[in-house]
Parts: sequence; C-alpha cells; structure tokens
Amino acid sequence: MRTATVDLKVARSKLRFKLTVPDDATRKIELLPLFRSLADTIVDAAVDDAKASGYTISCTKGCGACCRQVVPISDVEADSIRQLVDALPEPRRSTVVERFERARQTLADAGLLETLRESRRVPASEAEALGIAYFRLGIPCPFLEDESCSIHAERPLACREYLVTTPAANCAQPTPDTIHCVPVPARVSRAIRRIDEDVPPHEEPWIPLVLALEWALPDDSARRSGTSMVARALSFLTGKDVAEPDP
Repeated sequence: MRTATVDLKVARSKLRFKLTVPDDATRKIELLPLFRSLADTIVDAAVDDAKASGYTISCTKGCGACCRQVVPISDVEADSIRQLVDALPEPRRSTVVERFERARQTLADAGLLETLRESRRVPASEAEALGIAYFRLGIPCPFLEDESCSIHAERPLACREYLVTTPAANCAQPTPDTIHCVPVPARVSRAIRRIDEDVPPHEEPWIPLVLALEWALPDDSARRSGTSMVARALSFLTGKDVAEPDP
C-alpha cells in the first residue's frame, strides 16, 4: 500500500486528504470506495460554502425529480451496479431488473436507445439536448422507491455531486433559469472516467445508468497499479500533472 497526501482548494475551503492506495496491480472497482469518499468530502465543502453564502440545499429524502435525469456513470460504476443487482435477494432482484428493462424499452420506443448505447460518440454540443429529451420521457431510476434512492450509500458519483438551492418544485420542469446547482469545482465523477490510459485527450467516456446491466464491460483484471490510476484521476481533477510515485 502507498499513502499520499493531497491538498485541494474547493471554493473557500482548503482540503487535505490522506489516500491509502494499493501499490500493486489493482482492479478499478477496488478503488471505487476511495473515489466515493473523495467526492463526498469535496461536495461537503461545496455545500458548506453555499450555506455560508446564504443558500439552503433543497434536496431532501422524498424529492426524486432529479432521479429522472440521464445519469452518466463510468465503466467501473456500471460494474458495481451490476454486482449490486446480482446480489439482491429475490423477488427484489427481479423487480429491479424489470425496471431496467422497462427503461430500455421506453428509450427504444422514443428512438433514443441506440444513441445512448453509443454515448461515447455524443458530441458535447448535443449532450444538453439529449438530456432534455431523456428527462421528458419521465424514466425513473430503477433504484428510485417512494421518490427516494434505495441505494443511497452506493449511488453514482454524478448523483452525489448534484445538489440544488432553488425550490424543489422547480426540478419538475428544469431550465437553466429555474435551477441553481451547488457549484462543485472538482468533479470526481468526471475524473474517474479518465483513469484508463487509452482514453483520448479531452474525452470522458460515459455509460447511462439505465443501461448498466447490458453494457459490455471491458476486461477489468488487475493489470495496473492502484497508484498509477489514482495519479491519473488526480491529474484530471486538479488540472496539474500528478506523477506516479517511484516504486
């Protein structure tokens, strides 16, 4: 294992993390708890800054409007979701799988399924329009129950980073003028998509959460050190070159 200290400035807060990372060959999914903890710490600092500026966080249990948006996840998060669903006891597992299937069919009927299956090829200029078209379909997240997240502790990084300070009622028909999101200046959800060395510059491959169960995941056998993958993610997160430590 290798321990590193990372300093980040988030809004008005200066954060210091101590990250303990496997130094040998590691599967990406083994690093997911670390990235979740990092995202939660950064979001907490952003929330504190918003509150210090006089804002109130509107998001509460039972308000699931945002759970009908397209949720971009990384391949490792798709792997985690698949394992989570596989481990559910029956009949709950079949119920959740049926929700994924219902979402897939709704996307197919609307003509959006193939576009989302090729999400990596969606230009940034078209992403917003795709998100609006998806939201209009009203597809609930397969894990949404009683308008609350049933996997809150294991929810995707993008969900952790999405909080608003505008009235909850505005989220039913969101527009840039009616929704004010908490600014999260360092998004771990984006950094984790860049930890593979074959990802081209300026590209952040993503998978729609509702298609996680059908995604053809690459071989994620342990081939790279944990430190090299975390260093690559931190380089993207900070905008600075974070070199992998010497052996």
